[in-house]
Amino acid sequence: MHSRPRPFDIVHVSSAHPWTDNRIHTRAATTAAHAGYRTALVAVDTGGGSAERAPADWDRPDERSGVWVRRLPRRGRVRRLVVSTVQAVLAALSSRAHVVHLHDPELAWAVPLLRLARRRVVYDAHEDLPAQVAGKEYLGRIRRVAVPIARGVVRLAAHADAVVAATPTIALRFPAARTTVVQNLPVLRASDATLADASGRPPIAVYLGALSHDRGIGVVSGVAGSPALPSGWRVRTAGPIDGAVDRRAFDALCGTGRIDHRGVLPPDRARDLLQTARVGLLPLLPTVAYASSIPTKLFEYLAAGLAVIATDVPYWRELLDDIECVTWVPAGDPDAVVRALQRYAADPDLLDAHGRAGRALVDARFRWDHEAPELLRVYRRLCGAAPFDGYLPDSSDADWNVVSK
Repeated sequence: MHSRPRPFDIVHVSSAHPWTDNRIHTRAATTAAHAGYRTALVAVDTGGGSAERAPADWDRPDERSGVWVRRLPRRGRVRRLVVSTVQAVLAALSSRAHVVHLHDPELAWAVPLLRLARRRVVYDAHEDLPAQVAGKEYLGRIRRVAVPIARGVVRLAAHADAVVAATPTIALRFPAARTTVVQNLPVLRASDATLADASGRPPIAVYLGALSHDRGIGVVSGVAGSPALPSGWRVRTAGPIDGAVDRRAFDALCGTGRIDHRGVLPPDRARDLLQTARVGLLPLLPTVAYASSIPTKLFEYLAAGLAVIATDVPYWRELLDDIECVTWVPAGDPDAVVRALQRYAADPDLLDAHGRAGRALVDARFRWDHEAPELLRVYRRLCGAAPFDGYLPDSSDADWNVVSK
């Protein structure tokens, strides 16, 4: 058994995200570990284990990332908020890490507590919380209370020593002097550079990530069920499904084989799935939160050489700087998605041209190793020194990658 290197330099903490999460483990924590910081992670077990089977403490580093992982048991929402948040913060304190990097709004209450305990605190704003809550129409009248609460969480989190924001829009909610934008972009894998063109792969349109009303489960079902879907094509999905949605149509299409749903996959298998498709689907609805987001899925699709069919969101168009690699469709319109698939099916040269252009764009601009130095500068400022300088992750670090939620 490895010795436990406490005190750690940095501990990443989440009571809501799985320990395999893209931004938390594969990108942020792994970057810190590869830079020489003794890095720990507290996050949720992916095995559905009980409190009895979850490891009680860090006993060995993850073989691929070098991060020492402590897994919390998976719990329902209420018990997670009441029990897991406290357990996660206590674990962070027991790590004796100088820097505590929090990743959930539900942990914002711990910011002043951790600072009183003489820890330097980083709050990671993955999403625009007030905008996200305001866009949840199903909350009804509850939104009148929920939105002010979300704003209060942001104000509390803003007292952290540093804030790391996933987008420039999110960063505007926090003090500029202590906020750094670190975009949630993919780590490139060596295999991405040697992929076959999209036309040489199976005729599959893939959606990877959580499925919900706002994330377009109705569009995905409409596409798969359309009689106009090009002959021989299938829709493949992977990821969790929101328990609040009516999934009867989706499940019926799974039963007939029109949708091949793989469930929640291990990270490496999920990323591999992209390499067996021709087109990536991005049917997110343009809610207040998504309209100003940077959709990680988009860049993961492009990194895998896929042509993409995406909701026509002006901000997303701006991000791509008019590079021809995406077919834009109206929001919530499965027929428009099917027409785009028909066009790709009939024109393999267009399919390949979009796939190659997207892959080149990600390689040049939208990759994690362009963001990693910004994160390391935050750690260097808080820790007072760096283990060693000049670290830039490259494709050799990227054999273990995770796709977005």
